[in-house]
Amino acid sequence: MFTKITSTFSAEWADSKLKISHVILFVAAVCISLIGISIWGAFNSLAYHLHDKEIEMSNLSKALSSSIAATLTQADIVILGVQARANIEGTGAEELKKLEEILKAQQERLPQIYGFSIYDEQGRWLLSSNDRYRSSINNSDRDYFIYHRDHESSAPFLGPPIRSRATNEWVITLSRRINHADGSFAGMAIATVYLKYFLSLYENIDVGKNGIINLASSTGHIIVRKPFKEAEIGTDISTGEVFALLVPGVTAGTATIRSFIDNVVRVISFRRVEGYPLVVIAAFEKEEILADWRRESLSSFVISSVLLLTLGLLGYRLIKIMSRQIQAQKELQHSERAYIAANKALGQLALEDGLTGLSNRRKFDLFIDSEISKAKRKPDDLALILIDIDLFKKYNDHYGHVQGDECLKSVSTIIKRNITREGDLAARYGGEEFAIVLSNTDYVGAFIIAEKIRTEVERSAIQHCESPAKVVTISIGISALSGSTADTPEHLIDIADKALYVAKSNGRNRTVISNNLSSALA
Repeated sequence: MFTKITSTFSAEWADSKLKISHVILFVAAVCISLIGISIWGAFNSLAYHLHDKEIEMSNLSKALSSSIAATLTQADIVILGVQARANIEGTGAEELKKLEEILKAQQERLPQIYGFSIYDEQGRWLLSSNDRYRSSINNSDRDYFIYHRDHESSAPFLGPPIRSRATNEWVITLSRRINHADGSFAGMAIATVYLKYFLSLYENIDVGKNGIINLASSTGHIIVRKPFKEAEIGTDISTGEVFALLVPGVTAGTATIRSFIDNVVRVISFRRVEGYPLVVIAAFEKEEILADWRRESLSSFVISSVLLLTLGLLGYRLIKIMSRQIQAQKELQHSERAYIAANKALGQLALEDGLTGLSNRRKFDLFIDSEISKAKRKPDDLALILIDIDLFKKYNDHYGHVQGDECLKSVSTIIKRNITREGDLAARYGGEEFAIVLSNTDYVGAFIIAEKIRTEVERSAIQHCESPAKVVTISIGISALSGSTADTPEHLIDIADKALYVAKSNGRNRTVISNNLSSALA
């Protein structure tokens, strides 16, 4: 019996020891698991912090890039109009007076613009929109003047930061060449933008104690940097790690690098400014991110130590932490959608003519390039209609620019009524000229649409006492390409332009078709 009791006791003792071992093993497993989870969570949190900051910097650089591109595009649209008008009408005293009124009105609408100016071929100011004109100042030594003097391109040129000779303020310039009637250099139209405008964009952006926002040229020279130090303007950072990543074909990216300027390691995002030779760099110091992470990791360790004794509180705390993370992710996604929507809206504004509501010249150029590329891949007919309001300068001179704008709006409304297909495009080509691109349309189809527009404009009976017809009329030139003759946008435009010239030379108020061999048919 004793043996039986001893055996039973031994069995119970062994069973108790086994249960204690199981409990110890379970507790040890829980502790080890919690420690493992805490270590994993710490490293995962570090990765999350770094990735989250990369996303934040990427969104910031994207928003700044879009804002800068929109600002420069607004300025470029103005000087593009000045260039086109000066190339046609010249820069005589009467023409300059008209341009001065236009430029002053534009500057009032664009407070970020320091001023619009026109220079002659000797580098002398012809006019300025901001009343800081100094006839004694000659800018023939400026980079932009030398560039336009030595290059025949009519494309815009973005110059390096310079100090204004009128106010000594830092500005950057965007300029276009103006030609004489024979194509020789006649000067330039220029828009200057305050550097302090870019600083104002950065002012309320929190990038931490040692974060930076940098706007640099694509050649690797600093234009303006936050925190702002005047001595850093123009500093060459092209040999730094950022520009090593900016190889041809790369428009944006993120990385962790050591700064070329102050040797600080930062998480950076870089993005090219679309349409201009600029790069936006937004960066947050890595040590600041690690400091936040260390504080969170320490808190997590303390909490984990306490939660070993109170597993119930652990679940509650985890649910709260997860809820905050989910809410943070939702807010981040909402911010990202807002950024995308804002960028889309800015892009749409950059492709629309503000006066007529039609597409602008930039969108026309993009669209016709795309349509001709399609025609090369898949043979389809493509037609181009060029429209010019007859004797519009005389109309403006007689009735004034306000009424001239109303005339442009009226003609644009008629064009929009007749161009309704989704695959077609109607654009303001420049001044009083309009362009219509018709996909899958031959000469005949384009002629029918053109005549409808021409006759409707004539029937609208907009009074024009300087015209032989006594009403506003239009002249139209048509060109078309088939898939077998798909060439270039310039070729197609040139053919239509010659047809338009024939229409105007033969009495105006008519439509002329020109084929790709440059023959014309009334």
